[in-house]
Amino acid sequence: MRPTIVKDNQPLPSNLAVLKFGGSVLSDAQAVHSAAHEIYRFVRRGEKVIAVVSAIAGETDALMALAKDVGGCENAPGKASLLRLGEIRAAALLALALERVGLDARAVDPAEIDLRAEGSPDDAGLCGLNHDRLAALLAAHEVLIVPGFSGVLEDGQPALLGRGGTDLSAVYLGVALNAKRVRLIKDVDGLYAGDPKTDPNPRRFGQINWEDAREICGHSIQDHALEYAQKHDLRLEIAASARAFDTRIAPNSASSHAPAQTRKLKVALLGFGTVGEGVYAHLDRHQDLFEVSGILVRDAAKERDSNAPAHLISTDAGEVFATRPDIVVEMIGGVDAADAFILNAFFGGADVVSANKAVMAANYDNLHAAAARAGRALRYSAAVGGGVPMLEALDQARKNGGVASVQGVINGTANFILDRLAEGCPFDQAVREAQEKGFAEADPSADLDGDDAAAKLCLMARHGFEMPLRANQISLESLSDLDQASIDAAREAGKVIRQISEIRRDDKGALHASVSLQALDKDHYLAAAKGEQNRLVINLQNGQNLFLRGKGAGRWPTAEAVMADLLDIHRLRGQYEENVSVRAPEPACA
Repeated sequence: MRPTIVKDNQPLPSNLAVLKFGGSVLSDAQAVHSAAHEIYRFVRRGEKVIAVVSAIAGETDALMALAKDVGGCENAPGKASLLRLGEIRAAALLALALERVGLDARAVDPAEIDLRAEGSPDDAGLCGLNHDRLAALLAAHEVLIVPGFSGVLEDGQPALLGRGGTDLSAVYLGVALNAKRVRLIKDVDGLYAGDPKTDPNPRRFGQINWEDAREICGHSIQDHALEYAQKHDLRLEIAASARAFDTRIAPNSASSHAPAQTRKLKVALLGFGTVGEGVYAHLDRHQDLFEVSGILVRDAAKERDSNAPAHLISTDAGEVFATRPDIVVEMIGGVDAADAFILNAFFGGADVVSANKAVMAANYDNLHAAAARAGRALRYSAAVGGGVPMLEALDQARKNGGVASVQGVINGTANFILDRLAEGCPFDQAVREAQEKGFAEADPSADLDGDDAAAKLCLMARHGFEMPLRANQISLESLSDLDQASIDAAREAGKVIRQISEIRRDDKGALHASVSLQALDKDHYLAAAKGEQNRLVINLQNGQNLFLRGKGAGRWPTAEAVMADLLDIHRLRGQYEENVSVRAPEPACA
């Protein structure tokens, strides 16, 4: 989640990315999950995102055939109303995919932001929008999804922007909002001098000027969109999902080109529980980039939701490591066994992605030293915050003003149990219900006693303050010690009890950390965290506050964070340009 600086009359965000997803990318309804990965990539870099979407492949043609079959005037408003439904459906599906992983996403109808069009209902141009309404929506949400291809005429009727009109929507919004980037995401990773699908050695442009782009683009970018971008000196990025490469179109750019190549990376999964099965589902959809080489489990006979083939599943760690994976994903939990597996992965030349807060907090220095000696990557974004990129936000905050303190609700199990206790549920029953819903482990003591939150605070201290913090330095208060009188008193006072995790730096620079139970006013930002939701407030040294929220646990939010780390490593290891250095991937937890 991008941190939001709270101000009165908040302007449009300066770190705004406009990402356009065309029909060649949205090949079917399930392709929205790949689009979600790309959006999450930019969100965790600290950018607000407007995603402009085309219809799912083939839907516009199907609607066109339906309109022709029914009949009516060629330029009738009814035709525009019908054909725009494909983009509206795609926007709603993408919103659902983003909500599943815990991002605060909102599908926006063009009429809602008064995206004004002029000209023929069949082939209009864009001429205005409601900046105030759009600014309010961007302040309230991380991601806005705008159906491309249509706008609203002065009389309120919809109008179409012509074939490829989603390009024009993205370019227009980028210019109007002074976006940091406008990235047109296609099914190829940039502009080529030939057809990369048929030419075995195509020339791919790393950068290109407007004049050359107009000559070679053909139908890959809508003419109106290209003209509008050139008129307003807008830099365009032409790219593919999950790729390190792109083509930058900008004025006065000297054209350069180089072949871009990719290779599959083999991935071993250590642990195949709720999160592991989610990660496998993502990898299975990206067989062009990844190959699952083995899956380590405790019980091979256990029934699972996943369709992973039986030959991949093993209870023998040696057998899984013998597949020589490029990346090992550690999700087994605990410290000792996980530590041994991670070190073994580095020794075997593999990068590591971990979702295990306990091992990272306990052995932080040793694991990073081992990764450095081996020259491998160590990523662990999912260890804190689930799908909420808390560590990335702390990295940015530390660099952009310094962190004075952090306070957060970072354990969803505690949220659930505290809410049930406030409703009068007995403690033991509340814990059982949390276990039944998958919030609590069979042994819930780490959640109840604050050890889970303490491990997360240890990692947050490293990223927010660049200082070590040991678990035994953190004062803990257990839910088990909460008495009914305190619960009743908070309820009668109109307050909400939450497990608050906090780090602050004193005047001498020393860190003080705690996990405590606090009665908060109901309108307090942290009081509103429910269920698996996590919330974090980062207090900067300059007096500003940054607020984050999202799903901090569960299959899909946590698997999304793991997948983001995997894609970062693929951009680092599995993709390269001959004779040209690939731009380093965005900073991540390492």
